[in-house]
Amino acid sequence: TSCTLTILATILLGFADDMLDLQWRYKLIFPFFIVLPAVLSYTGSTSIWIPYPLSEVIGNSLDIGVLYFVYLTLLTIYSTNAINIYAGINGL
Repeated sequence: TSCTLTILATILLGFADDMLDLQWRYKLIFPFFIVLPAVLSYTGSTSIWIPYPLSEVIGNSLDIGVLYFVYLTLLTIYSTNAINIYAGINGL
């Protein structure tokens, strides 16, 4: 439910950007608030798997806790802006 809300709000943001030609500061601020319901409803593991060369030193996995939620938020902001830029360059 919260993921559906996030996806629909992201689509609405892309449509609003095409129609209203939003400034860049809004394209960075709005996705932060759009992704909050999905990130806050996440109840899974916050561990990351470590690849082979580092796993000998650190171990197989590392629990990064709150940084995982920061990562998810920043990844979503990056993804929405990257798709929007790509669509703009291709004229979609």
